[in-house]
Amino acid sequence: MSDLKHSSVFFANFAGYLKAAGYSPAQSQRFMWKPHQVSDLNMVGHNRDRDFSKLALQKNQLEQVHADHKPEHSLVDRDFYRKHKIILVLVPGFTHETLKNLSLHEEMERSDSPHHVLMLQPGESSGSTRETVFNEGDGFKFVYAKYPRSNAASQHIAKPFFELLHNSKTLRRWVEEDGYRLFFMGYSYGCPLSLELFANLNTGRFKDDFLLKNTLGFLAMCGAIGGSYLADDVMKPTSKLVFIPKLVALCRKYPLLSKIVGLPTRQFQDDMEDGVRSLTREERQMRMAQYAQELPPHLKYFSIAAVMPMQDYKRKWWHFNLDDYTMYLQAKVSEPVSVYNDGQVVMADNLIPRPAHIPESHFYHLGAVRAHHWAVSYKTFNFGWNQFPRKPFYKALIHTIFELGLKDRS
Repeated sequence: MSDLKHSSVFFANFAGYLKAAGYSPAQSQRFMWKPHQVSDLNMVGHNRDRDFSKLALQKNQLEQVHADHKPEHSLVDRDFYRKHKIILVLVPGFTHETLKNLSLHEEMERSDSPHHVLMLQPGESSGSTRETVFNEGDGFKFVYAKYPRSNAASQHIAKPFFELLHNSKTLRRWVEEDGYRLFFMGYSYGCPLSLELFANLNTGRFKDDFLLKNTLGFLAMCGAIGGSYLADDVMKPTSKLVFIPKLVALCRKYPLLSKIVGLPTRQFQDDMEDGVRSLTREERQMRMAQYAQELPPHLKYFSIAAVMPMQDYKRKWWHFNLDDYTMYLQAKVSEPVSVYNDGQVVMADNLIPRPAHIPESHFYHLGAVRAHHWAVSYKTFNFGWNQFPRKPFYKALIHTIFELGLKDRS
């Protein structure tokens, strides 16, 4: 199946779950783009697309999809969660340790979540894992992998991230004794970190006896797989936003500032420059070329992007939306490069590499939603508030992943 067919499946599912949540076609249109074939989009370069005519959605197109969707088409409900023995492993993004909100918080921090929600963090002794239960539901097992040194270069994260998972007694018990299988969901920096993990497991660099063979697939959500033009910019003295080495120097001098910007300890300050450099396009492209040839061929690889036009941002002071305003300033860096961006990453760099040793049928690009980078994962990142319908979005993702790639494997 082509990217167009895969994204069409997600499009129909997303529209259906929006309808089930009470959204009208006109309301749904605010969050959706047309299905697309990646090769039809001129994402970057001199002849790049300058507008959104290839993704723009007409109200009548959505009205028909709404009309065709029936309640019985909504696969993802509590019975679905109970039926499938799946552990969803969420790998969060850059600097997640210093953020006040967790990624996918509607499922993670809800006391009425249908899922069994577990957070993994480094333990007190080296290589050990501390486990915190947020909720004990009878749905999926949902694991939040809070890997350490979250603003460091990927080389420093790789081994501790592996140990966090491999040394989890609960994760091992669920897999080896209860028969559960793993599916990884990477968000932002968590995407290249997950792909590097799979390469390290597949080559045997990390001695693993249960993770990889019990993993079904991976979803990249707004991933900086090919790097970020924003990271390129903030590592230059002429940055449009902030020069990271200068920011780190100021944080070392002024402790209050270091807490405000999320660099509260010397370790975070020491890691910041190399961590941002690890997200530059030069570094990510180089590392991607190395690990792509080592990715395991049995996994199913999914990707979903976000694309936000500049006019969609609330960027006036009276909107009181610091999330949108901050992301708008960041989007101004990527906009001259590609209109297909989410404020931090352009769509071209969200795509998973497709090496020849993995069957083409194992790759699924699910298209894009109309949202910025933070909206797909946070109700609020700092002091903003966005209306992106994350719960219907997550249901549509799970439905599509099972429908296209996991139906016969879980």
